[in-house]
Amino acid sequence: MKRAIKKLIRKVSPPKSMTQSMNNSSNGKKVYSSLKKNHDYLKNLFKDCDDIDFRKIKIADSSITVLIVYVDGLAAQETIGADIVKSLTVLAPKSKDMRYSKQNIHDSLLSTAQAEEQDDFDNVVESLLGGEALVFVDGINGAFSIDIRSWEGRSVEEPSNEQTIRGPREGFTETLRFNTALIRRRLKNNDLKMKHFKVGRQSKTDVVITYFASIADDTVVREVEERIKKIDIDGVLESSYIEELIEERTISIFPQILNTERPDRAVGHLLEGKVVILVDNTPFALVLPVTLAQFFHSPEDHYNRYIYTFITRIFRFAGFFLATCLPAIYVILTSFRYEMIPIDIIFSIAETREELPFTPFMEALLLEVIVEFLREATLRLPGPIGQTIGIVGALVIGEAAVQARLISPILVIFTATTMLGSFAIPNYNMASSVRLLRFPLLFASGLLGGFGFVLTWMVIFIHICNLQSFGVPFLQPFSPLKLSEQRDNIFRAPIRWMRRRPVQTAKTENLRRQIGVENDDEKTRKKKD
Repeated sequence: MKRAIKKLIRKVSPPKSMTQSMNNSSNGKKVYSSLKKNHDYLKNLFKDCDDIDFRKIKIADSSITVLIVYVDGLAAQETIGADIVKSLTVLAPKSKDMRYSKQNIHDSLLSTAQAEEQDDFDNVVESLLGGEALVFVDGINGAFSIDIRSWEGRSVEEPSNEQTIRGPREGFTETLRFNTALIRRRLKNNDLKMKHFKVGRQSKTDVVITYFASIADDTVVREVEERIKKIDIDGVLESSYIEELIEERTISIFPQILNTERPDRAVGHLLEGKVVILVDNTPFALVLPVTLAQFFHSPEDHYNRYIYTFITRIFRFAGFFLATCLPAIYVILTSFRYEMIPIDIIFSIAETREELPFTPFMEALLLEVIVEFLREATLRLPGPIGQTIGIVGALVIGEAAVQARLISPILVIFTATTMLGSFAIPNYNMASSVRLLRFPLLFASGLLGGFGFVLTWMVIFIHICNLQSFGVPFLQPFSPLKLSEQRDNIFRAPIRWMRRRPVQTAKTENLRRQIGVENDDEKTRKKKD
């Protein structure tokens, strides 16, 4: 019994590293009134942290000492000198007998900066590590945190992964407040809500949930908040951490949360009732809930003519099936169902295959593996070198393999078409899933032929039908089928026809997106008559 209790205690008790990190924190300790005690406490807390600067000055001609603490590189030192030091030494009333309190220091001496009073070391340390400067005054049991954050960051520029010919050229950056400002500038409405969270025991990463209160479903918003609050992890380095920790089915090849670098795309989803999650230190925003069809949409679809958008979307969905099925279809036709091939092509294939050492399955598998090696090398190498290896390397290896009679020339055409099909998918996560899907299809077709091909697709469709994104079926509005929701899925209707928001994400009492232009024309005609 005692052994069982000891095992239970070991399971419940936190690990030693977590206990040490908790002991090193301030644990709600109140700020002292003694400047020396505050100085010694912070010095001990930030021992061996050479980027924490401590600076002591005296208020004007008085004997009162002030301690300024800030993180070098996160706080603007020019602002410290101009706003804080100057206001305490030059602009302060010069009287040796002057007595200062929290209120007159905040109102008189620190009026040029955005100052906030802090009483306990938990908030003090969090503000300091967030880039704010701390001001401690001898004899006052509190501190002033002054928001003078300033650090080097990437400027707002066009995202490299979602480039468009027509549309805004702005993209999210790694600075969270820049990203929230880009969204706020496009939606000048008090219904746009932004809730702030801190995720990560060590990193304390800033996370913002953005949604339109009058449009978004309250149930989805609450569910997102609860899942983020439940996250217990050391650190969040990128939005993909949040994505994996809050999605329903982590063990799935298909992503259930959409990521984007474009503010205009995020705003478009907000107006449909979706929730957008912004994470500090990453330019990728998360959009949820989403459906399968939305991974094949591009931000440019709503900026071009609807006829052109309809055709390009058909090519994208066709690219999905080409990228997954072509290698498997080649194996089925050449190994099991060659009678389905036209006679002229059969003779051509038979003639080229006489001297080939591999079976069609091994031949297709070998070429697919080589293509994946080339694709990975193209991504990891520097830009100019990667492009050279990706294009020239594929041509050289393909030509050499055909001349060496290792692979069939027709298979090279099939593989090139497969690559083009995967490139036609605008979302990188979905394109990566499509790349992986063709391998189980290829193995099943090589072992069982057409039966294996159909069986694998049945398993894939069953899996997709079981997926949900925050309560929304992944195949909506195709399954369950809703004809009224088909105006912006495979094809895009003219904007004047898209008068309602998607039913699956928006509130039922606020589904109306717009009033048709023709209705306004009728009203004006009636007024004239």
